[in-house]
Amino acid sequence: MFIVSKRNYMVKRADGSLYEIKKDFVGEIPKDVAESNLVRRAIRGGMISVPEGKKDKQLEKADKEAKKKAGKKDIRPDSKENPEENSQKEPEEDNKEVPSEE
Repeated sequence: MFIVSKRNYMVKRADGSLYEIKKDFVGEIPKDVAESNLVRRAIRGGMISVPEGKKDKQLEKADKEAKKKAGKKDIRPDSKENPEENSQKEPEEDNKEVPSEE
């Protein structure tokens, strides 16, 4: 399976050995690693993208789709803009004119 990884991963294989996927890795991974729960969850979460091919346009398309998935899976309250919070205005200063001391 051809992947693009956005994070470091250590995948435990069936024989007990570890397979390392480094951040910004672009390339093929073995079938048993691709079928691991860790890699499948990372794909669903958008941290690993699976392009249809190896051309630049295909890589860019897969990256955009992965970003969308990552945004949907991110549950941190500060990760999404809440329109209600953004519509609150800062307290306005008094716009009253100060009487002059003439």
